[in-house]
Amino acid sequence: MDYYNLKAILASRKKAQHLSQPSASFSVAGAQVKPYIEPTFEKVIFDTENPTIMLVSAVGATGKTALAEQLSRDLQLPLLDLSKHKPVGDNTLTGLLTHAFAVKDISSVFAGLGSGEYGVIIDGIDEGRSKTNEKAFEAFLDDIVKLCAAGSPATFLMLGRTQILDECWDYLSANGIPTGLMTILPFTVAEAKNYIDTFSSGLKSAYATQYESARDMILEKLGRAFTGSDNKKMDDFLSFIGYPPVLDAIVTLLTEEKNFHKLLQDLEAQDSQNVEVSLLNRIAQYVLLRERDSKVIPNILQPLLEGAPDTLRQHALSQAFSVEEQCVRLVAHCLGRQLTLNPLRETVLDAQYEERLATWLPEHPFLTGRQFRNAVFEALALATLVVSHSNENLQLLDEYLRSHKHSYHFVYMLDIVSEDHRIPIEALGPLFTAAMEFQSVRSLVELRVDGPDWDRESSDQGVKGEVDIGIEILLGEEKTESQAFTFHADITADSLLVFGPRLGGAFVAVPCAVQLGGAQELELAAPVDISAKSISLDARALILRPLYHVKDAKAEVILDAGALASRLETITTNGVPLVFALSNTGGVSYPIIQYAQQASTPPDDPLFRQKYLRLKRILMEFRSHSKGALARYRHKIESERVLKNNVGRIVLNRLVSDGILTLQDSFYYLDPERLSHNVGVSWHDLRKGMIPASLEGYIKSIS
Repeated sequence: MDYYNLKAILASRKKAQHLSQPSASFSVAGAQVKPYIEPTFEKVIFDTENPTIMLVSAVGATGKTALAEQLSRDLQLPLLDLSKHKPVGDNTLTGLLTHAFAVKDISSVFAGLGSGEYGVIIDGIDEGRSKTNEKAFEAFLDDIVKLCAAGSPATFLMLGRTQILDECWDYLSANGIPTGLMTILPFTVAEAKNYIDTFSSGLKSAYATQYESARDMILEKLGRAFTGSDNKKMDDFLSFIGYPPVLDAIVTLLTEEKNFHKLLQDLEAQDSQNVEVSLLNRIAQYVLLRERDSKVIPNILQPLLEGAPDTLRQHALSQAFSVEEQCVRLVAHCLGRQLTLNPLRETVLDAQYEERLATWLPEHPFLTGRQFRNAVFEALALATLVVSHSNENLQLLDEYLRSHKHSYHFVYMLDIVSEDHRIPIEALGPLFTAAMEFQSVRSLVELRVDGPDWDRESSDQGVKGEVDIGIEILLGEEKTESQAFTFHADITADSLLVFGPRLGGAFVAVPCAVQLGGAQELELAAPVDISAKSISLDARALILRPLYHVKDAKAEVILDAGALASRLETITTNGVPLVFALSNTGGVSYPIIQYAQQASTPPDDPLFRQKYLRLKRILMEFRSHSKGALARYRHKIESERVLKNNVGRIVLNRLVSDGILTLQDSFYYLDPERLSHNVGVSWHDLRKGMIPASLEGYIKSIS
């Protein structure tokens, strides 16, 4: 479906209505400021060609707001922006309409909504949902249901991120309203070229031929990010590359750099590892270095350092306005914070340097006002703060993310700029929240944190270990194509892993404390499996859902811990199995107690305990996921972290000899039926910490 067809469906039978009292969150979009490049759409669920409500989903930073504004402008329909609106609830939309239209027009507005002769566009559905609880948001949807009529032409068009719109589709359809769900497609290469040409005006320059060569070479390299296999078309990005933020970054590069011949040489000179997605980093780094070398050094630093001692001058010219310094300043600028970094190490010169930068920094090509120009530049700046391993920079990162959206580009950039892929443990929560943004109707995300063992009976406080952090993006209807990111972090039994209010498809095993929530509601999308020394649930409500696209009826949420702290008042499972496997259930109260199970304690015999811990650790490596088979790479199972010692090797050999595990090529495969038959415990019960007599007998028989 193209933009024309979408507009035609929404425009059907519409009659104009005058909006007498517009507001910051509810108005008809104003005059067009810059050209709009029309996207194309894929119908996900479209049972009728003219549904009463249309939902447009996409991952973050893919042009949903620009689409909403363009439709509002073209059709003269009001746009409700929930990112700017107060929390929604019962009668929100009805009350807003009553206030926004003149008394003489209100009846015709409501009649028009009921007949499909009028309509409303609602943007930021995911942000509206995040501001309130589930019941209040459902009351908002109920208000929409009351205002429209099943069978009428399209009345409402709603835009937001994928998972929340999938839930909206379920709710609206269950209430009898024909609802269509579609997603914004990434640009094809041809569309991407048109986008870049429109905003850069490169074809109008005197060096149009060199411009085209630079543009095409950049797009060709980016296009290989997810299109390397034979069964994919090179003419379509089929990924997260062909969206406006990436193209905006290319536009900025081609606009700032007029020497296209030099640009081509610089980009071509990179070794074989600096291709595809890493080119995004090269683009952004190129802009940053150009700002330093072509603007700040000649226009600010050199005049400032005239007459300064050579040692001070050399230090300043080599260190001041580095990439890290720029990124710190840009993030602080977007927060409205004043910084004094003292890069020149001389009080008077530093003061003058700050004074001159203050008037120049707002013109930085990464910025537009108090915002980053696009999500790519923002992601590089935030990733640079992470890899600096500075506590002050990590605090700045935390402050920024508490007031700004997360972007999946952060995963890309952190993967590129962290050369050893080692990150501070404090960055794990923001990293997983950003990774969740990959979730769409065309992709599924799986998250892993594999750390050292934790023992329910003891833990070595302060002893440093390492966790492996894995992010896998599964693409296509069958999820046969994937891209993986791997990071590492140091951890101790005293560490605290903090995850946000939304987590899904996650498997976490760590020897320390884990905190989930930080908002009114905590949403876990099954499967979620967390094993930790302690877990705290910092929310009033816990809501479980099956992960989008996962049809596994056994997908569960299992929280396995020595201790659990919670301020939950309600738990809504939506049919998803929930288990709290706890060493001690004493003191656990409602509503947790309904789902709590006493985890078994292994016998005191040291050798039995070793064998039990090795067996459980080996088998817990096999996570239930969307690919179906319980498989794990051989080197992961045979690693020192999993096997630890000769006892682990003996346990592994026994599992293989009994056919519970099978080694084929580079994978071990787990046979759950063999496990249940030979050991007398199911894989799911073992995950919950259960040690029946049959399991004790099996472990004792391993010699």
